Amino acid sequence: MFEFITYGTEKLQTFLLVAFRAGGLFIMAPVFAHRTIPPLIKAGFAIMLAIMLVPVASRVPLPQITSVWQLTLFAAKEMLIGVIIGLFFSLLFFAVRITGNIVGYQVGLIMANIFDPNSNSQFSMVSEFYFVLATLLFLAIDGHHAVISALADSYKIVPLGVFNFTGPAGELLIRFSAYAFTVAIKIGAPVIITLFIMEVALGVVARTVPQMNIFLVGIPLKIGVGFLVLSIALPVFRFMVEKTIGYLDREVMTVLYSIGTT
Repeated sequence: MFEFITYGTEKLQTFLLVAFRAGGLFIMAPVFAHRTIPPLIKAGFAIMLAIMLVPVASRVPLPQITSVWQLTLFAAKEMLIGVIIGLFFSLLFFAVRITGNIVGYQVGLIMANIFDPNSNSQFSMVSEFYFVLATLLFLAIDGHHAVISALADSYKIVPLGVFNFTGPAGELLIRFSAYAFTVAIKIGAPVIITLFIMEVALGVVARTVPQMNIFLVGIPLKIGVGFLVLSIALPVFRFMVEKTIGYLDREVMTVLYSIGTT
């Protein structure tokens, strides 16, 4: 039972370090880190997670802490672990943004931008549509549960006070970050390929029938065909989101093993 009155110094230090790792999750994890959620609410959820995860984290003895500076260093490391876990699951949403920008450019709606308060950036309408749809699917298939589960399992792989970010760990993060571009192309492949073939066809028509104004015909045609293929390819989008979340849920443990290896 969690009782502050009977807590000693070591248990209080454990609680603080667990809270910092959970807090790092709310800095970068999808949905949890959204700026529309007030910071006070995020802090409250981080403390609640810390209360629930203290028994799991306490199974491995905490290294002896002899000064406030050492405790601060451990807290920074724990927060960084939470950020890495959240960043890993955010790769899906980075891929979705890339897909939306590519498709929006091909369709011709790249100039119709929408301001995103979460990143303080502007994205195309197609990118925002993909992002919102990916968020709904992420919640529908319990992706947020996978994030919390990864945080709980991280204490078995990377105990409190253990953080060895060596070369192999950095290489893994870079390799998995590049995976976001692969997912982006796979998600947008139906629309990208269709519009590319359409561009070639319009080019052939422009050469064979020079009297036709391809510019006036091509813009509405690309928008119509682009949205038609986008709607038909929504099952492919759902399939890719589900597979990507499952893949990231498995591979985040690989990165954690590399960090927790002494």
